[in-house]
Amino acid sequence: MPQLKERTAKTKFTNRPTPKSELRELADRYLTWMVATRYAEDTVKGAASNLSWLLRYLEGQGIDRIADVTTEILEDYSLCLRKQRNTRHEDRKISLAQVLHRLFTAKQFFGWLLERMVILINPAEDLELPRLPATLPQTILTQKEAQRLMDAPELKSPVGYRDKALLEVLYSTGIRVSELFRLKVSDFDPKSRTLFVREGKGGKDRILPLPMIAAGYLKEYIERVRPRFVKTLKHDAGIVFLTYTGCSLNINKMTEIFKRTTKAAGIDKHVTAMILRHSIASHLLENGMDIRYIQEFMGHEKLSTTQIYSRVTLDGLRKMYNKAHPKEKRHRGV
Repeated sequence: MPQLKERTAKTKFTNRPTPKSELRELADRYLTWMVATRYAEDTVKGAASNLSWLLRYLEGQGIDRIADVTTEILEDYSLCLRKQRNTRHEDRKISLAQVLHRLFTAKQFFGWLLERMVILINPAEDLELPRLPATLPQTILTQKEAQRLMDAPELKSPVGYRDKALLEVLYSTGIRVSELFRLKVSDFDPKSRTLFVREGKGGKDRILPLPMIAAGYLKEYIERVRPRFVKTLKHDAGIVFLTYTGCSLNINKMTEIFKRTTKAAGIDKHVTAMILRHSIASHLLENGMDIRYIQEFMGHEKLSTTQIYSRVTLDGLRKMYNKAHPKEKRHRGV
């Protein structure tokens, strides 16, 4: 027995890697496939985090083989998620959106396994996803406010001209900020006045039209202003919007740009790239654009997502109606 204890003690400190379970091997293969298929980096990170929750639950149930995962086990996992406590606030449960994301990743993962015939029956096929209430954007710029914001940058400075081109692109295309950061000079076609958005949400590409004014400012920025920003760089990666020192923009820099321009425009609202995205969708709808074209323009997978802006427009119409309609005025004693 002493010899056995001695051998056990020695093997305890060896650096042999612990072999991965079948489930973890398959999860790694799925994430590798997502990267190879050009899913956005944040999407892959989110999937990795969501899968880790699933794997920890299954391992806690003593399951490490894919064949042992059943519909009943996944339904129990769904119930467990709905009872999961928030790590920062123990008195609260995790949000319904978090539950949705984790279950949606599970469904995608098992669907992927079925397509590759790793499994012959999908245990997640009938797994119900929670429905989130459709929420309206909290802040929407009016068309006049949007124009004031576009006119705010000082065009005499290189940074001001960059801000002007950037705001025109954001507002005229509704492009997501993550897509904006990845835009390259080669993605802009000045002749057709289009932007090629690579690897948008869900890893999908799309082409966006640019109005003549926005295309003009972008062309001028790329040809005359941007070269000043990259002159000190050893290698130019071709990213369109840069800082004065040639670095790529980030969220902090974008926050500075919006603080500066909203102050100059006299707009008392917290404006972000997402607010501009919501605003252009609402303005297109107000001006009569068909909602299905707006869906394509915004890159929405479902029409129901785009239809939220119909409610925004209706709410705005109702407020104006209540202010302006003669009967409403009499009702208020005006």
